[in-house]
Amino acid sequence: MMIMMMNFSLFIFSNISKTMLEEKNDKSVFVYSLILLFIFIHFLSVYQSPVQYAQGHFDHLSHYNGGGFGISDKYYVNQQLEPTYTKPNELSQVMFSIQDNAGRDVHDIIVMVEIYSNSGERVSVFPWTHLDIGDFSVPFVFPKAGSYHIVISVLNSDVGSSQIVNTVPPARSILNDNSGCDCERGVFNVSITENFGSVFVTVVYISIFLAIFVLGATLLWMFWSRRNNKAINPLSNNDFIKYSVLFLAFGASIVHLAVSPGHAGLRLEYSIFLIAASAVQLAYGISYVLLIFSEDTDVKIRKYDKMLVTKQYYKKSLKLNYIGLVGSLFLIFLYLYSVTFPPPLSPNPHPEDVDIAGIVDKSLEVILVIGILFLMRYEKRRYLYSIKSSSFKNV
Repeated sequence: MMIMMMNFSLFIFSNISKTMLEEKNDKSVFVYSLILLFIFIHFLSVYQSPVQYAQGHFDHLSHYNGGGFGISDKYYVNQQLEPTYTKPNELSQVMFSIQDNAGRDVHDIIVMVEIYSNSGERVSVFPWTHLDIGDFSVPFVFPKAGSYHIVISVLNSDVGSSQIVNTVPPARSILNDNSGCDCERGVFNVSITENFGSVFVTVVYISIFLAIFVLGATLLWMFWSRRNNKAINPLSNNDFIKYSVLFLAFGASIVHLAVSPGHAGLRLEYSIFLIAASAVQLAYGISYVLLIFSEDTDVKIRKYDKMLVTKQYYKKSLKLNYIGLVGSLFLIFLYLYSVTFPPPLSPNPHPEDVDIAGIVDKSLEVILVIGILFLMRYEKRRYLYSIKSSSFKNV
């Protein structure tokens, strides 16, 4: 249902924007975009999915040696190791976050944690223990590399706890079997390796830095090409603002990508949204690179008068600037909403904390909005100048 409503909102937005652009009513496009933006945020704030799953209260959502699933129709259990790439003979924390299937915290529960080797031998047990809340961790040192099975048992609430707390039942051959125990059991699988974490992290960082290097080399080549081209030399202050908008978009994209794992610990949808926002901002920056290149292709016009601009270029820049403006305002307003009120879809009844990453990211986006507004005004002034120019007929 939510996806259908989002698609419907995007469909209305695209059609209204297209219609208003065809009518050349720029202010109406912006007003309608903001109206739809606020409608969309309001819809997210009041919408409640009929099926919700919590992602726990971890500092980050691990992509390795972690996961979550429901046990019976009562609980949803998240588990992960810290550090993520735990090595043999290294002190680790087996972390759990237990909620009900509506994403709410559970209180006053009795749990037991067992760790079995891949051969079926129980190597450690955390006895039946009463917890005030379902977030807890168990310290453990895995003795050797290999696969392990982590079994969590949650005592049913209607069972008396006075006789079971601090006791340890016999090991089981069938790990998810709860016969003889009025409890719910779940099994998690983890892998302990010596070098996988180092190899994986190295490959990821090489890929990231290689992509940044290629992008930086392309932008540097583009800068020197423009500087050595007499038709568009020297670079003006307006050209500098264009490059600033480009790098601000890339900077905001990197921040969104960096903070996405931490938000996934609260809800997986938050991480997906941040990654999507990062991808859109990256695509916006790349589109600006292509836009600058498209302006440079018409060297004859630029050589004649740097203020002259074609109609095709103006329409492209207008659409791209509107996308950047509305998207940046949406992210800014959504952030302000989330630090003032409980965020949309959040299982917690309180606003998000204000942190350094959020301040840096929103500062970049505020400056980005200012730069886009300046460029929109500048490009419009160029286009009007081109129309009025008696020496430039075919704009």
